Amino acid sequence: MRVLTPLSAVAVAVTLLLSGCGESSSSTAGSEFAGGNGTTNPTTPTTPTTPTTPTTPTSFDEAALVANLVNNVLTPTLTQFDQFARAQQTQIAEYCVAEKAQSDTASELHDKAKDSWRAAMAGWQYVELMQVGPLLENGKALKSNIYSWPAGGALCSIDQDIVYHEDGVINGDPSKPYDIKARTSDRKGLIAIEHALFNTNYDHSCSFANEALAPWNSRTVEERKVARCEFAHTAAGDIVVNSTAILARWQGDNGFANQLINAGSSGSQFDSAHTALNEISKALFYMTKELKDQKLGEPLGLFTNSCGSNICPQDVESDISEHSKENLLANIRAFRQIFTGEGSNADNTLGFDDFLDAEQGSDVKQRMLTGLNEAEAALLAIDGSLKDTVENNTAAVTEVHDKVKNVTDELKNDFINKLALELPQTSAGDND
Repeated sequence: MRVLTPLSAVAVAVTLLLSGCGESSSSTAGSEFAGGNGTTNPTTPTTPTTPTTPTTPTSFDEAALVANLVNNVLTPTLTQFDQFARAQQTQIAEYCVAEKAQSDTASELHDKAKDSWRAAMAGWQYVELMQVGPLLENGKALKSNIYSWPAGGALCSIDQDIVYHEDGVINGDPSKPYDIKARTSDRKGLIAIEHALFNTNYDHSCSFANEALAPWNSRTVEERKVARCEFAHTAAGDIVVNSTAILARWQGDNGFANQLINAGSSGSQFDSAHTALNEISKALFYMTKELKDQKLGEPLGLFTNSCGSNICPQDVESDISEHSKENLLANIRAFRQIFTGEGSNADNTLGFDDFLDAEQGSDVKQRMLTGLNEAEAALLAIDGSLKDTVENNTAAVTEVHDKVKNVTDELKNDFINKLALELPQTSAGDND
């Protein structure tokens, strides 16, 4: 049995726990939509419209599929992340106490704090594939407060906030007390905690230091470790606040989960189980832009990146912690969970794969499952970090990209056509 040393033990455990047991530009909205005939010019994707009842009624129980995905996949994923977020806050607090006291246990507790971040990040990467309802509200505000990649992560901004947090005011201005809830998402969340816990370069990252940051590099490393840790603890608390807010909007009689489950009933914003299912299916398209194009394509130089259009290892996700592969693994497994319906209840695994079987799409189902398995295998075959592999074994990362593309090609074409689902606006003109 090959030892998976490149993947952290924490992330592997988390992904196993949560897992429960450039495409073709010819995409269009599903041809089974009312009014759809599937003859749209393949170079001009149809602008997605509000999904309606398919012209040919299905005998498949779409309401049962929605209920299983909500109860056994989406809800457990959100609640599991909330538990990881709370554990992270607690573990970082313990590390901060030890670091401040210069205790002999500080190094061990630092490692445990980093492990708690790895668990929270792996858990969140499942959520990334399940962005519906409260995760999309107000321009994804709650989601971005927890994780703002790829927009967030400017280390200079985070370094400034570490000092502002320590001082209690913004840039020495007593009229501007520091409140992390009021700070922009690029200065906090999981990305900021990653920098605070994992970055072994204790100098600030700004090309110009403002008055508050100016003394930073001359301070002792121990002082800077404590400042970073205490900021990370506050940031972890803010993640818990936002996770709690997501759950509050998701759960309860009027929560989004019940809106989905009760589709077609009075009081639900969804007029049918099919429209609710369409809403869930949109989350799968994270696989196209964010996973395939941004997490893999940009570092490979397939799209414009920080290096122009060349191979760019520093553009991988979670590069400081070297957690990129674990993130991708969680994404792929989360996709599989939604696709197969295999979540917290082993006795109910109703998924999109079963819907495809019912709609004479078993061949599509098999191609997508094969693609997912091959993408995961290609990822696990990579030795070392994704960042190093992009530079030293580009072909191995390209293999992962190509296997993911096999899945997303099916997703954008035969999957939506067979099930009469909508191609999201964000994917209508997706890159190859």
